[in-house]
Amino acid sequence: MTLAQIGPLPPPVLTGSGSTGRGAHRWHERDPFEPPAAPTSQPNWLPGDAPCLGPAGRFSNNSACPTLFAAMRKIILAALLAAAPAAAHNGVPHDQGLTPATINQLHAVAEAIAPYHDVRHAEAAGWKKSGGDEPLMGEHWYHPDGADYTGSDAPLDFTRPSNLIYTLIAGERVLTGVTFNVRLGEGEAAPDGFAGDADRWHVHDLARAIAAALPDRPGLRSPADGWLEANSRSRGDERGRLAMVHVWLGIDNPDGVFADHHRVVPYLKLGLPASHARGAGLAAAHGLALAAEGGCAARIDGRLWLANVPPATTQALHAACAQEAQRIREELGASPARLNEVAAAGWQRFDALWDRSLSAEERERIAAIVEHGGPAGPTPATAAHGRH
Repeated sequence: MTLAQIGPLPPPVLTGSGSTGRGAHRWHERDPFEPPAAPTSQPNWLPGDAPCLGPAGRFSNNSACPTLFAAMRKIILAALLAAAPAAAHNGVPHDQGLTPATINQLHAVAEAIAPYHDVRHAEAAGWKKSGGDEPLMGEHWYHPDGADYTGSDAPLDFTRPSNLIYTLIAGERVLTGVTFNVRLGEGEAAPDGFAGDADRWHVHDLARAIAAALPDRPGLRSPADGWLEANSRSRGDERGRLAMVHVWLGIDNPDGVFADHHRVVPYLKLGLPASHARGAGLAAAHGLALAAEGGCAARIDGRLWLANVPPATTQALHAACAQEAQRIREELGASPARLNEVAAAGWQRFDALWDRSLSAEERERIAAIVEHGGPAGPTPATAAHGRH
């Protein structure tokens, strides 16, 4: 069942802020990548970054300190986006078993985001882009006054998603879906979220992801601590883990409205009809994502930067990716079955090379970006595909 099969939606309306309920407060009062308040002790700056300490003891986001903030942006973007968990090849969980309550909640989400199918309306309403166009997902946009959902029992306001997700298709930003994000403390289970058990949550441990990027980057320790202080510790609840669920309401997802990825997206990016994805698996979609413009960079660069992989390894993986991408592009005019076969084989070869090229420590650092599984813990399928 897709959203289109749920039934007609009421006319689009702009909703008010609504009640966020217990445990939901304003979280991002500003862009999370805005420089945080400086620590009281002098940080161990990277060379050339001393001017980043501005008046009143705050980090200064000026042209004199690009290294520091570019690096911090990379760390947090990697933590939030670069390694979202891979779904099983059949896209489980499917949404055929949605309860009436879940359907009503999806109607509320669809109504709330209806005005934002035109990205200009989202920008006018204050939504801001954070990060790049991630494979099988898109760009995550946040609102500075968005709800701060906290704790396993936080009730969601379904008119107030945490992120809008846009992806570039034929040069236009297309709304593919939204996310709901809930901050969790250590040991807190993933939230119940939507009614029923179809929604699939994954958890980003921000402190763990940042720590994974720092062992050989001592100059980033102080600003990283400052970011954690501003976004977690200073809130008094020490909730540094971020549970997230995707809700694909912009473009029908054959794997379900709550699937981890949207495997139709790379087909559309390459100018192919969505029907080409029918019967194909996630491997084919990943292969086609490599063949899309900027696909290899989106797949490789953030992850390898996080693990501080040697340049020679990065260059070799880029060369292999470019080769596989070209092979796939040469088959874009073939039958869907042939194209999906070539794309899946190309992804599998690249995936195998990735594993052979990285050390166990490098793979562990990349794996730190995401913690898989919901209340029942990780599944073999998600654990197996959590490397990149």
